[in-house]
Amino acid sequence: MNRVKPTKRRPVKVPHKKGELLRSTRELSALLAVAKTATQSLDTEKVLNDTLDKSLEILGSKVGYIRILDPETRDLMVRAARGLSSPEFLSTIVPLDSDHRSIGKIVFETREPYISSNLRKEHRFRHGFMRKEGVVSAAFVPIMSKNRFMGMMMVGSARYHKFSKYEIDLLVAFGSQLGAALENAHLYEEVREGKAYIENLVENAGDAIISTDLEDRILTWNRGAEVIFGYSKEDIVGKILAILVPPGRPGELEEIRSKVQRTGVIRNLEIRRKRKDGVMIDVALAVSPIHDTAGRTTGYLHLSKDITENKRYEQRLKELDKLKSDFVSNVSHELRTPLTAIKGSVDNMLDGITGSMNEKQTRYLARIKSNADRLTRLINELLDLSRIEAGKIDLKPANLSLVSLAQEVAENIRPLALEKLISLEVAAADDGTTAWADRDKIIQVLMNLIGNAVKFTPERGKVTVAVHKNGDRWVEISVADTGPGILPEEATRIFDRFYQIAQAEKQKAKGTGLGLAICKALVEMHGGKIWMESEVGKGSTFSFTLPAERPFNIPAPAK
Repeated sequence: MNRVKPTKRRPVKVPHKKGELLRSTRELSALLAVAKTATQSLDTEKVLNDTLDKSLEILGSKVGYIRILDPETRDLMVRAARGLSSPEFLSTIVPLDSDHRSIGKIVFETREPYISSNLRKEHRFRHGFMRKEGVVSAAFVPIMSKNRFMGMMMVGSARYHKFSKYEIDLLVAFGSQLGAALENAHLYEEVREGKAYIENLVENAGDAIISTDLEDRILTWNRGAEVIFGYSKEDIVGKILAILVPPGRPGELEEIRSKVQRTGVIRNLEIRRKRKDGVMIDVALAVSPIHDTAGRTTGYLHLSKDITENKRYEQRLKELDKLKSDFVSNVSHELRTPLTAIKGSVDNMLDGITGSMNEKQTRYLARIKSNADRLTRLINELLDLSRIEAGKIDLKPANLSLVSLAQEVAENIRPLALEKLISLEVAAADDGTTAWADRDKIIQVLMNLIGNAVKFTPERGKVTVAVHKNGDRWVEISVADTGPGILPEEATRIFDRFYQIAQAEKQKAKGTGLGLAICKALVEMHGGKIWMESEVGKGSTFSFTLPAERPFNIPAPAK
């Protein structure tokens, strides 16, 4: 058996790397120095000037500048310069949107350094400021942050200098460090300005804005709170919020906190609060939790609006509204008595009870009767509205056959339609459609809607009353006409009290403007809805819904 003689291994010769190690150390030290300079301050001007000085020092140069991009104008502007004192140069801008291929535009488009070892041989610098300043060699590197171009830095020399790859790489790294520093400074400035803006809004808000900790201890107190509650910031910060709660309500704050924990926020809670002078005021309160970065609740934000005067006005308006309703009701009742006597006397005279009359006397009495009937309708509408507003109308609902009810009302109005040669029809998919409603009130609604349709529809037009189901539990009745239609600006007010739409000749319709308001109130008393759809020149459709059966938690009807 032959034994293999082991081969003697020669030692591997390791090349000497001392020069490279020194260069890497110098490069790392330079980067750390620039990074330290760039991150020592959030003052943009200081960062720019300190970084430029440090870069020139490390590269052994005395000439350089930094141009920063203005995001609004898209111009590169000189923000720091060394060794270039010409006022013309320092004030020049480099527009990136220009057709001129400037160095700044080239660096912006390529995102790469632009190196010129001899500016005198390049036509781009033939008439430039740097040649006049005696710059011979220059390196231009982009200032970048997260692939976003923020500007350009130049380092130059008054003597011929061929920039090494090491120097160029170092300048590019400096540009990246500066870009990150500028980004941080910009973000910090945005946060600072945003914080100052919000603090200014809070401090000068007209409403009271108060923050508390979990034990209701007041932490912040704005100027609005000082005005509303009378306590200065020095008086109140650190005190317990219960100082504003009226006597006899010790558990109110705890109840509010519990509700916020359950619902997340409280809005428009009307409560009483006590001022420093002891005066009680009404406030609309909103309370929301304050969370830390981990999502834990650390306190509460209380927004209070003084509504004391509003409450007084509301109360006064209620009193005035009641006075108005009582006045209308009393006057209407007083008018009905003599009006009834007038109508009775006129009817007797027209019936010949007082003797025969000539044609002219009969014509005058007929005119008196017509106007007396109109006045009776107006008084009845006023009385209906006052009773509705006072809550004195009681519904007596029952199962109604809506189709036969609509036909009955249509027959009563048909003579008026025939006078204008208007076609009046009642259409229904099912003659047995019923609703749970008060017969007299629905007759009143239909009389008003069908009467209006006939009144506003021109001669030889058409009025259609339709009855159909709206879902399983609602019935819909609609009255469509071929009248002039209603303008959009009038359609929004059509159901307002005392509002009257203009006819084609721009004259107000005769009446009080209460009919549709009464219809709306009566329909809503049944739990239904009423609405209108119209197209100018083509007509209008008024629709309303009624419960199909005796209501028991019926969901709201669809339009």
